[in-house]
Amino acid sequence: MPGFLGLIKSDICEILEGRDVETYSLFPLLEEKKCFKSAWIKRFVLNKFIGDKIFHEDESVFICTDGVILNAVELRDKYLASNNFDLLKRMYASCGPLFVGELRGDFSGVIYDKVKDEWDIFTNHIGSKPIFYFYDEENGFLMFGSNLKMMVNGMRYLGYDPKLCEIGSYCLLTFGFMLGDYTLIEGIKKLSPGSILKYSGESMEIIQYYKLSNTQYIDDPKEKILAQLDEKFKKAIKAEYDKDLEYGYRHVATLSGGMDSRMNVCYSRKLGYKNILNVTFSQSNYRDEQIAKKISSEWGCDFLFYSLDNGNYLKDIEKPVIANDGLILFAGSAHDLAMLSLMDWQTLGGLHTGMLGDAILGTYLDEPRHSSKIDIRSLGAYSTKLYGRVSHVVEEVFREFPNSELFKFYNRGVNGVFNGYRVYENFTEFFSPFMHIDFLEYTMKIDPQYRFKEKIYLDWIKTYSPEAVKYPWARTGLRIDAFMYRPRAFANRVMRYARRKILGPSTKDSMNPFNYWYKTNRGLREAFETYFQENLNLLNGHSQLQEDTELLFADGSPLEKTQALTLIAALKLHKLKN
Repeated sequence: MPGFLGLIKSDICEILEGRDVETYSLFPLLEEKKCFKSAWIKRFVLNKFIGDKIFHEDESVFICTDGVILNAVELRDKYLASNNFDLLKRMYASCGPLFVGELRGDFSGVIYDKVKDEWDIFTNHIGSKPIFYFYDEENGFLMFGSNLKMMVNGMRYLGYDPKLCEIGSYCLLTFGFMLGDYTLIEGIKKLSPGSILKYSGESMEIIQYYKLSNTQYIDDPKEKILAQLDEKFKKAIKAEYDKDLEYGYRHVATLSGGMDSRMNVCYSRKLGYKNILNVTFSQSNYRDEQIAKKISSEWGCDFLFYSLDNGNYLKDIEKPVIANDGLILFAGSAHDLAMLSLMDWQTLGGLHTGMLGDAILGTYLDEPRHSSKIDIRSLGAYSTKLYGRVSHVVEEVFREFPNSELFKFYNRGVNGVFNGYRVYENFTEFFSPFMHIDFLEYTMKIDPQYRFKEKIYLDWIKTYSPEAVKYPWARTGLRIDAFMYRPRAFANRVMRYARRKILGPSTKDSMNPFNYWYKTNRGLREAFETYFQENLNLLNGHSQLQEDTELLFADGSPLEKTQALTLIAALKLHKLKN
């Protein structure tokens, strides 16, 4: 995936003289590198929104960033800066590395203070552009980067022998994503969201400049809360759509039968943005296609649909693993990769989504109050067969959070659902107005009794976006203002469950009916079986893990099989020895 890689060691430039750490990516990227007295850094980024991606130095600082800074124009006016390098330099001079908290958008970056000989490596508030790091204190070596595969290659360049992390492996086989700061490689950790890694050559420390909170509830009447949601969402939409216009790009937005993507498109239309291309993928004739097509037609948007019929896109196991470093089950966003690969992105802007909208507005709550209970059924695990192998890790990571909703946001959300972002950034930058930090921070402090079962979410839609209410919600098949909505929605879920039990899997199960595809598509079954058997030997030397992976593949559902396949494909990607 795009980003940057940095290696800091006293003799690193001599070690790498005439050599390079090879860029590993699905598609060509813009590459540049620099050497300092004890550091080497390389960037490999998409040639899109390039003015937001800094790779520049002067006599006092070097700055490198990836992603987009949504409020850069506003901040340049505030700090009287001529360009983004000048802006970040002035902000750094004013308040040190903590200036990052004033930025908005999906970004990561590095600042090297040449005068102090200090490095600050940072993520944005929610870690949507991840940073990994490896620190060898004894030998005075720090490596950081956006791409785990290149991190592994960097370790080998310096004489290290990367080893598989079995805890990370069991996270993948259970949850389908990593927990906390674990990765699949021993010694390589993920920098926490909202954090700055400070390195001076003698010591390393991690400074947390932002941590999302969902307590100290907003004590406002419901009407004012709804008005604030409307106002903050408008500002988030404007920030991301204006970024397209800044570069002359056409708007492109995901649209399904759900409410999150619908609200994104609805508000962009209300605010006057034109020439929007909506993209949808699902099983043909499923609700997502039907609803998104109707909305696009009636709202005057262009519509592009990619059929997932038969699940043939799942036969390509390795490309999605390359796209997400093998840290998330490949089936989670393989459909995104299959569709986006067919599109010409030259004139298209960032991909506008509704990522995690329903999550922050209710679905990550198990009850109408915050709870500290560990309930494996609601933590987002794709499989519970091997939960015993990782239960101690769940307890360890859970202790870092005051309640289960925040655990789920940072693990199921950031480490899991953001899988889509890992795929998108191979083509363009990405946005979700729900993840704009000002909207997110306000929303998470709404009392859970109002957010539970998306009560206030649906009220907000009905009050401020009645045009979005006239179409059914794919989850229930009903309009959200339908008579006796909740009882009828519950009855529909019961009927669908009963149909599956009696008649078996069908194309009506979901937008991606894995069980039906696996049952009816012989070629898909053969592709899974062949890949697994041909590469299972990569787990030799990890006898218990190998046995457990075989068990999951043999006895698991089609989706659980993709967890086992992801682990094996990741071993192959990172060329880990037994």
